[in-house]
Amino acid sequence: MKEQQYEKAGEWRQYLQKYFQNQLQQKKEFVQNQYDFILSKKKELGNSDDFSVKDKNKQAIFHHLKSILHQKPTETRIDQLHPALFEKAHEILAVLHDVIIKQQKKERFRLLKTDGFFLKIRKIFKSFFFYLSRLPFFFLNIFRKKKKLLRYWKHEISNKKLFEKHLIIAFYPQMTVLENLIQREYLIALESVKDFEKHYEYQDNEILDVTIDYFNPEFEKTITHQINKWYEIGIDAFTRDFELAGTIEYRRRELSPKNLEKEAVKYHKKWEKNHHHWENTAYALYEDWRSELELSALQAFIQSGTFKLTTNIYAWNEKINNSYLKGIDQFLKEAHANFEYDKHEDIEELHKKITQVNYQTKKQLDQGLLQKLQETLAQNSLLNQIDRLEYQINERINQMGNQYVVTKNNRFNEPLADSDLLQISNFELLSFEIEPRLNDELEALKSSIFQKMDELLVLVGDIDEMVSYMLSTASGALDKEQNELEALKIISDGFQRAENKSAEAYERLKEIILICENELKKTTTAFISDLQELKENENVSALRIRLNKAKALQKSEVITQKVVNEAHKLYSEGKRLSIKLYRKALYYQEQFSRRFLSATISIEPNRAVSDFLSDSNTIIEQLPIIYKRLYAIEPLNDSVLFEGRENELRHLAKAYAAWEKGKYASVLFTGEKWSGLTSLINYGIKSIKFNQTPIRHAFSGNNPKTEDLFLTFSELLGNENLADSQSVIAHLNEGNKKIIILEDLQNIFLRVLHGQTALIALIEIITATQKNIFWIASMSVYTFNYLERSLKMSAFFSYHIPLAPMSAENISQLIIKRNRISGFKIEFEASRKDLQDKKYRRLNEKEKQLYLKERFFKELNAFAKSNISMALMYWLLSTRDVSGQSIVIRNFKKPDLSFLTSLQTDRIFILLSLVMHDGLREDQVAQVLAIDIQKVRFLVLEMMEDGILFHQNDLYMVNPIVYRNTVQLLRSKNMIIG
Repeated sequence: MKEQQYEKAGEWRQYLQKYFQNQLQQKKEFVQNQYDFILSKKKELGNSDDFSVKDKNKQAIFHHLKSILHQKPTETRIDQLHPALFEKAHEILAVLHDVIIKQQKKERFRLLKTDGFFLKIRKIFKSFFFYLSRLPFFFLNIFRKKKKLLRYWKHEISNKKLFEKHLIIAFYPQMTVLENLIQREYLIALESVKDFEKHYEYQDNEILDVTIDYFNPEFEKTITHQINKWYEIGIDAFTRDFELAGTIEYRRRELSPKNLEKEAVKYHKKWEKNHHHWENTAYALYEDWRSELELSALQAFIQSGTFKLTTNIYAWNEKINNSYLKGIDQFLKEAHANFEYDKHEDIEELHKKITQVNYQTKKQLDQGLLQKLQETLAQNSLLNQIDRLEYQINERINQMGNQYVVTKNNRFNEPLADSDLLQISNFELLSFEIEPRLNDELEALKSSIFQKMDELLVLVGDIDEMVSYMLSTASGALDKEQNELEALKIISDGFQRAENKSAEAYERLKEIILICENELKKTTTAFISDLQELKENENVSALRIRLNKAKALQKSEVITQKVVNEAHKLYSEGKRLSIKLYRKALYYQEQFSRRFLSATISIEPNRAVSDFLSDSNTIIEQLPIIYKRLYAIEPLNDSVLFEGRENELRHLAKAYAAWEKGKYASVLFTGEKWSGLTSLINYGIKSIKFNQTPIRHAFSGNNPKTEDLFLTFSELLGNENLADSQSVIAHLNEGNKKIIILEDLQNIFLRVLHGQTALIALIEIITATQKNIFWIASMSVYTFNYLERSLKMSAFFSYHIPLAPMSAENISQLIIKRNRISGFKIEFEASRKDLQDKKYRRLNEKEKQLYLKERFFKELNAFAKSNISMALMYWLLSTRDVSGQSIVIRNFKKPDLSFLTSLQTDRIFILLSLVMHDGLREDQVAQVLAIDIQKVRFLVLEMMEDGILFHQNDLYMVNPIVYRNTVQLLRSKNMIIG
C-alpha cells in the first residue's frame, strides 16, 4: 500500500499541472479577446478610405486599451495573486501526519564514502553503542532454532515539515521559472496582436480564422514537462531526507519553523519582484501600444482634416470661378462685342453705346460681380479654413496630456525594473519640436496666400476702373476729334487689356489653389512622417534627451535672470516709488487746477487731437483690405476666433439646463457697446447645442411704441393677429417650446415720459411665458443700471449675466488669433525710451519682443477696459506698417483726451444720451434732453467736426476712440452707474 505522503505528493503534482494549465488558458483567452475586439474593429472599418472613420476606429481601440493595465503596477504578495494555490498547499499539509516513526535502515550504522570526517567518528560511536546494546539479542539468537532479524533503532521523522520543505517551499523557485516561461510567451502573443492591429488591413471579402492561436502549440507540453521535471527532483530529495530525518546524519535546524519560514519568505520575495518586473513589461507594452494608437489616431485626424480642407478649397475655387470670374469674363466679351471695329458708325449712336456699356459696367461689374468677388475674397475663407485646421490640430495635441511609459530598447520579452521605465507624454514630444515646426510652416503658407490674395484683390479691383477709364477716354476722343475709328480702337485695346486682366486673375487664383494644395500636402506629409518616427522608442529616447537638455538650459536661463532681477531689485523699487510719488503730486496738482479753473476756462480739443479723431477712419482705410477685414468691428460667427467668456457661457448652459427641467430660467446679458455681446450669443448657440432652433431678433431705432413691438412679434412668430400683450402671451404658451433671443433691449426704451412702455410690455410677455419659452436677452449695461433703479430690471430675469472684464491675456489672444489667420509676423516697435534703457538693450531679440508685447497688451487693456471693439480699433491704429510678411506695431500711446473733462454741460448731456441709448437720431436727442432740435443739430455737427461723434445709419454715436474716456467722465459726474 502506497504511503500517505506519496499519495499527497502525487495529488499535489496533478493539482499544479491543472493550475498552471488554467493560468495559461486564462492568458490565451485574454489574448483571444483582444484579438476578437480588434478584428471586430477592423471589420467595422473594412476597406474604407474615410480618414475620419479611421480616426474614430483608432480612438475606439485606444479607449478599449485604456481600461487594461492603466496604472503603473505595484508589487503584490504572492499569496494574494495565487490564493487557491496556497489553500491547496495548506489543505494537503493539514491531512499529513506530523511525525512518522520508522526503523532506521542499516546504512545509517555504516560508514559511507560520502560521509564527512566528523560524521564518520559519530557513526563509529553510534554503531558501537548500538551493537553493545544488542549483545543479549545476539547471545539468545545463538540458541534459537528460528533466528530473528536484527531490529535497528527507530527514528522520528518530521513528515509534514519535510513535505513542506521539498514539495511546497522548493516549488517557489520553480514558480519563478514557470512565470518567466508563461509571461514571455504571453507577451510575444500580445505583440503579435499589436502588430496585427497596426499593419493588417481587412478586406470585405476576406474570411479570417477568429480562433488564431498566437501561442506556440507545444507550449502546454513545455509547462507539463517543467513541472514533472521539478517533481522528480523534489520527490527524490524528499525520499532521501525521509530516511535521514531524526538521525545523526540530518541537522534538525533545517526543519525548524524559523528556517522554513525564512526560506519561504526569500523565495516569495524573489518571485514577487520577478512578477512585478514582468508586470512592468506588460504595462510598458500596453503603454507603447496606447501611445502608438494615439499618434495613429492623430495621423488619421490630420489626413481627414487635410482631405476636407482640400475638398473645401476646390469647392471655393469652383464657386469663385463659376459665380464670378466666368461671369466677369463673359461680361467683358459681350460688352466688347457691342462695338463693330471694321466699319464707320454714327457718332451719336456710338456715344449712346458707350454710355450704355459704361452704365452696365458700373451695375454688373462695379456694383455686382466685382463687388461680390472682392467681398468673397476679403472674407478670408481660405485662410480661415487653414487656420481652423491648424487650431484643430493644436487642440488635439493639447488633449494628448497622458504620460506614457517608454523603454530604452523597445523589447518586451524580458522583465523590466522600475528604473527601466521612463515617462513622457505625446504632448511633450510633439510640442517640443514637431508642433512648432508645423505651425511655422502653416504660418508661412498663410502669409504667402495672404499676400497673393491681396494682390488678387487689387488685380480684380482694377478691371472695372480700366473699363470705365477706357470708355470715358473713348467718349472724350469722340467729342474732341470726332473720329469714331480712333474711339473704337481705344475701346478695342481697352477691352483686350481688361480681358487679359480677367485671364490673369484666373491664373492667379489657380496659382493660389496650387500653392495651397502642394504646401498643405508637403506640410501634413512631413508632420505625419514625424508622428510615424515617434512610434519608434529609439527616436523617442533621442528626442527625450534633447528635450531634457532644453529644459535644463531654460532652467539655467531662468535662474540667471532671477539673479539679475534680484541685483536690480532695490534700484528698481526705489525708482518706482519715486516715480509714483512724482506722478501722484502731478495728479493732485492737475485735479486742483481743474477744480478751480475749469469753470472759467473752456478747453477745446487741440487741432492735432481733433485731426486724429476725425482721421482715424482714414488711417484704418489705408490698411490692406484683408488685414483690415480681420479686425472689423462686427459680431463673430467663427468660433475659432472667439476668446474667453467661459463663466458667462457656463451660466448660460446652467440656465438652459434648468429650463429643460421645467424651471424658470430667462437670461439677460449686459455689457458695454462693442464689448462682444452678440459674438457671445453666437458662440453660445454653437457650443451649447440647443434642442430647438432659436428665433432671433435685434431691436434698433430706440422705439418705445408698443404697437411696433407687437408687430415685431407678429413677424417673428408668423401670426398677424398679435396686437397686444395677452395675444402674444397666449400664442407663446399654447405652442411648442421655443428659444427666443432678443438683442439690444435698450433700443425699445427712450429716456422720456412714457419711454418705457414697450419695455414694460416685453417684460410682461417674458415673465408670463418663461415655462414654455427660453428667453435670452441682451442690453447695454448703462441702460440696465438706469432701469435697475427705476424698474428693478434684474428681478424679471432668473439669470442676470453681466460681461466680466477680460484679462490682458484674453485681449492678447483675441488679437493674436486674428493675426494668425493673416499669417503675418508681428513685430512690436520699441519706443525711444526703450532704446535708451540699458536693461532693455541687454535682452535678446526674442525677449525684447516678448517684453514689448506684454507691455502693449497690458496698456491696451488698461485703456480699452475689456471693450473688444475698442481694443481692435486701437490695434489697427497702432499698425505702423504692413509689408512683406510682417506688420510693425508702434508703441501704444494713450491718446490725450483730457479736453473731455472740460466740455460744456450741454455737450456732456448729449454724450450721456448717446451712451445710454447706444446712438440716437437728432430728433430723439432733442426729445431726451428737451431742447430745440436746431441747437442739437448745431452741437452734434460741432462734436462731429472735433471727432467726438460719428454719424452712421441715421444715428449719432460716440466715437469708439473716445468712448472709454466718455464713460469715465460720466461716471465721475455720477451721471451713469457701472
